[in-house]
Amino acid sequence: MTISIETPQSTPIKDADSQFTQTSSSPVNFRQAMAIARKMRDDLRTQTKDRKWRLKSYENCFKATNALSWALENVSSEESIAVNILNQLVDYGMVTHVVDPSKQFRVGETKTLYFRMVHAILDANVAQEKVCPGKGTPLIAGIFGSDNNTVEVNTIDGMQQQLANIDHILQETVRELNDTRGKLEVVHQKVLGLVSQQITTFLMIFLIYIYILCFLASGMSWLSALGLAGTMIMSTRCGWRCISLWSDLDSETVPMETVTTVDESSIAEGSIVRTAKSFDRKPTTASITHLISKSIKSLTGASGRSLRRLSSSRVMFMREAYTLPDRETWQHRPLMVCVNSAASPTLKVPDYGLDACPLGVPFKFSSDLFEGTCLIRLKGTKSDDPDGDAEYFAGRKRIFQSVVQGRFKEEVLVADVLTGHEFARPLKNLPHPFILKTATNFIGRVSPGANIVVHTDHPFVEATLGGTSQVVRGDEPGNEPNITCRNIIEDCSVFGGAFSKGNASVSRRKRLFANPAKCKDYKFDTETMYTFEFYQNLFDAQSYSLDLGFAKIGCSKVLDGQPIQWLGRTRDGRYLWSFQIWHEKLLANGDNKSE
Repeated sequence: MTISIETPQSTPIKDADSQFTQTSSSPVNFRQAMAIARKMRDDLRTQTKDRKWRLKSYENCFKATNALSWALENVSSEESIAVNILNQLVDYGMVTHVVDPSKQFRVGETKTLYFRMVHAILDANVAQEKVCPGKGTPLIAGIFGSDNNTVEVNTIDGMQQQLANIDHILQETVRELNDTRGKLEVVHQKVLGLVSQQITTFLMIFLIYIYILCFLASGMSWLSALGLAGTMIMSTRCGWRCISLWSDLDSETVPMETVTTVDESSIAEGSIVRTAKSFDRKPTTASITHLISKSIKSLTGASGRSLRRLSSSRVMFMREAYTLPDRETWQHRPLMVCVNSAASPTLKVPDYGLDACPLGVPFKFSSDLFEGTCLIRLKGTKSDDPDGDAEYFAGRKRIFQSVVQGRFKEEVLVADVLTGHEFARPLKNLPHPFILKTATNFIGRVSPGANIVVHTDHPFVEATLGGTSQVVRGDEPGNEPNITCRNIIEDCSVFGGAFSKGNASVSRRKRLFANPAKCKDYKFDTETMYTFEFYQNLFDAQSYSLDLGFAKIGCSKVLDGQPIQWLGRTRDGRYLWSFQIWHEKLLANGDNKSE
């Protein structure tokens, strides 16, 4: 029996003994695509399975080559036509890539790509087709050209759109939950710091009262002694209450580590997996010990981030203002993003050279250690993709985003890959020490493990790339996400160890990778395609200022004509990438620098 599907140009796709043939590249309609997708799903059942690449798993998927071989055999013997039909299935939402829904089949593709069928679309329409409303007649025949029984395409398209909307809503919910958790952690740290200062105050008052009691008690009246005793009792009670509050906050404020992830095995269905893992409760003695240590540090002024003037043996290579193109030619004026060519002679941006790099659009780069693409978005500035920027920043507080995706050219330990900012000359016109210390403490909380050295001949801020990035993921080449999408999902399962189950939270990854001693067993290999995303809401590139909430610090006068950077380098000084973000405000100082 031969069943045909008519295309708009009356070119038949035939099913003779379960074989389709297509001789035209004209588009197929939704009904025809549904028939092809279901047939392909049935024929590829044996090739649809969980696939593992290194330590990473892709569930319930088939290779792109499997789908192409099937299409060449059942749809058209011409590869371009077969690929066109498969991509129409992707456009209809019936087939999707395991990571990036926008990824499609390509002619002559040599990478191993994984796709899966979207059962929510296919199975939902099976229910629609079983009975025609008002007729009680099976509708499956309508797919193959029956004149009497037709599928309600508009209704099906509406369901498809609803599913897409639900998926979008769920992803937004996941993002909001993760953002809220990050804010709670910052508030938690602030409260702990406040309680610590309160305890320090009560401790000082208590010591004063002890001093008075020991050396002046002989001359006190009974009324003064009674008042002093009452004051001491109240101070002791307040101090003990602060200790209890600190202990409660430390062990009960965040009692559950909630990990919210999108299950990649069913991204198209928008399913969400929520798991909870209890934190280990710290003993009260340990909390008190840490509290006393923190109080003593605050009294003595000890801190991990020194604000003294230091001499530095670090050698910084900074591209200076006189090497830049004329500001009149800047495409994104008053800003210009360019490669820091002075950092490494092998750092290249093939398509743009030493000129301005694009904003809002990915561009390729390479160095001795890394090869990949970079995307930089700055809110409120001129962009090469204004619509994409508007969509990304809509409803978000973040004003800066940078993404790097690519492969390492040699194996490097996670603990040895750093990011941050570095400067070739001392900073000038620094704000009040209180503001500066508050800023360094705040940055340290945003970037755990950050090493901040301000008062030195070569100031720098550095932290591990894996512990600072908001999103880190590793994929088999060809199955990486599109870095221009609104949400990049975290997935560190490729590292194994604590991430082998694929459900480790972002906060856990940051805590682990921010500590070089804890992440010494993890490394970046040369086969995985890594994606690093960083975003923040502190640095406003348009005004070139740092917004701390309670104060705004203008960066141009402080930096002495030196730009902010987005860089990655190793501890031994080799650069993976280094890009500078220039502003016209810097040129007044930068133009005066000479070789």
